[in-house]
Amino acid sequence: MKEYLKVLCSSFGVSGEENDICKIVFDLMKRHTDNTVITPNNNVIAIMGNTQAKKHILFDAHLDQIGLIVTYIDEKGFLKVSECGGIDKRVLLGSAVCVLGKEKVMGAICCMPPHLTNGNEDKVVSSDNMWVDTGLPKEKVKELISLGDRVIFYTEFRELLNNKVTSSALDNRAGVAALIKSAEILSKQDLKDVKVTYLFSSQEETNESGAKTGAYISEPDEAIIVDVSFGSQPSVPKDKSGDLGKGVMVCKSPTLSKSVINKIVEILKQNNKQYQFEVSGGTTGTNADAISISKGGVKCGVVSIPLRNMHTQVEVIDISDVEDTAELLAKFVMVGGAE
Repeated sequence: MKEYLKVLCSSFGVSGEENDICKIVFDLMKRHTDNTVITPNNNVIAIMGNTQAKKHILFDAHLDQIGLIVTYIDEKGFLKVSECGGIDKRVLLGSAVCVLGKEKVMGAICCMPPHLTNGNEDKVVSSDNMWVDTGLPKEKVKELISLGDRVIFYTEFRELLNNKVTSSALDNRAGVAALIKSAEILSKQDLKDVKVTYLFSSQEETNESGAKTGAYISEPDEAIIVDVSFGSQPSVPKDKSGDLGKGVMVCKSPTLSKSVINKIVEILKQNNKQYQFEVSGGTTGTNADAISISKGGVKCGVVSIPLRNMHTQVEVIDISDVEDTAELLAKFVMVGGAE
């Protein structure tokens, strides 16, 4: 699992530019099924089991990550950038980044010296004042970088103590890793009574378009969406977070199917697995909001992996939560789904 996470988090895939991560996921899933494709809008869809079976289960995890997009190049070669997805602007100033142009170009987000800010250094940078310095002259910048090129945090996957890891893009490469691991488990099972579709969806961080198109063409009976949710840490309310290392977070929401939720909890109990609930009075903020209303409707459940420092370059998870998620998905298939 650690190796899955390291490979996935080291791949690039800002919303709308998921080509690199698509190829990585495609190659990993090809180990477990020959029925794997990359769609025109950068979904990776893999199918296992009996394609003629009456029961069809879909698992979804989005593979895109938050980032920035180049909107302007000034006369000195500085790059003006804007958010691509819900990036946390509080941690941007002074951050190392990588511009994904014709070549990968290193840069730093410009930061006003606090001595010149009149005490306003704690203010969040505005979208109109986000600039990247690559150190290159304008002519070289324009040779390598174009408007619309994506920019990502420059970070490395790191192991922490107590089975935890940190990296950018763990939202939602942790979910992607859980799906791939579950496929590895199911590849050793006889799936003659069920069809399983793995949807690694694009552009969740912008408009959930990958989930919308992927669910539409798949037409599943039931679906489990795997994402991350808020991990417990100082200043995060306990009623809006889950503890790392204490199992998956099972969502309850009007958007979701009670029968799928109940089956998820039943499986976790039968296998003596820890789990936590999170409750939403409306939509879930995940791809379930799109998949549940695809075509005539899909019975959906959501399980989330607790994650600290969401949408930053130092997201933190516990690997055991990812492993538990993978086992849960595999067992959900083995028992034939919710109904």
